[in-house]
Amino acid sequence: MSAAYIMATGISALAILLFVVESQSLSEGHARARTQLFNAGRWGFVIALSWVLIPATLSQPGPERVATILGLTVLIGALILIPVRWFIRIGGRSGYWELRRAKLEVSRLANRVKHDKASVNAARLQEAADRVRHLRTPATAQLCDLMVAELEDLLAGTESWNEGGRRSIRIDQLARDLWADEMPPPDNDPAEATFRWSMYKAFGRMMEIGATQPSPDERDDFRRLMASLESCRRPDTNALIGAVLNSAEEWLEGPAGGKPWIASYDFDELGPSGLEEIRWIWGREAAMWGAFLDEDDLREIDRDLARREKLRLGATAVEAQPPETARSPDPSREPRID
Repeated sequence: MSAAYIMATGISALAILLFVVESQSLSEGHARARTQLFNAGRWGFVIALSWVLIPATLSQPGPERVATILGLTVLIGALILIPVRWFIRIGGRSGYWELRRAKLEVSRLANRVKHDKASVNAARLQEAADRVRHLRTPATAQLCDLMVAELEDLLAGTESWNEGGRRSIRIDQLARDLWADEMPPPDNDPAEATFRWSMYKAFGRMMEIGATQPSPDERDDFRRLMASLESCRRPDTNALIGAVLNSAEEWLEGPAGGKPWIASYDFDELGPSGLEEIRWIWGREAAMWGAFLDEDDLREIDRDLARREKLRLGATAVEAQPPETARSPDPSREPRID
């Protein structure tokens, strides 16, 4: 029996070693406590099998012993080789870190859609939105709502230039409050990021006005925005601002009811290098991360989220209404023919 105890001790020592290593890995992966319990149960079962079945197996007669040892080896080996990710799927990670994974998925989907709208189907975007809603807590409400808003705009195929930029900056701010050590660094310091956001807002609002036939007040606002862009001239922005202002002036002086100022995101109206200049200054969302959002920006965020919530509640109320049942006409109300 000493050989059986030696084998059981060896397997137990191996199980304990692997358990310690995997527990550390699960802790670093922010697994829930129940995930650790599932994994501990697996290794406890392996140790129990070793101490109960190995002595019993070695005590059997020779012909039966070989088959039993083979079966026991397969069983213990199968338990040892169960992937840890299975326990993570069952037990899950902590809520904040599940949300972190969801955020990464939203960013990945958004990048794919922006490069090729057909690369992600609507069901996949809706699934991601439902997952974020499921992870929403009072502490993460605004972050989740902003992520869902981004997915809703991707589903609808429409996104306001300024709304999208403002939302990206705010999502980054909230995410850094939760996962400060896990977030990638912004491309620029706060002052530079704020400068680019100011340009982005002015240019984006000009695009919104220029998308339709503007009213006299909107034309005045358009010219005011042109003046604000003029104040953003630097050696590295001079070419872009010059192209924007020249193109905008030509559009204002054009015939009433003409084509939109910027007809597509190819930015052909800004000349042969227009798209390249746009990509240089705003080509990555991280270029504006860390920018200062003023009170107007924060109010716009709250207003947009409130509007979406109102629409959602309205749609829910409509869905909850029972269908009208067909009723027989009231004979007393039928027109009489004398």
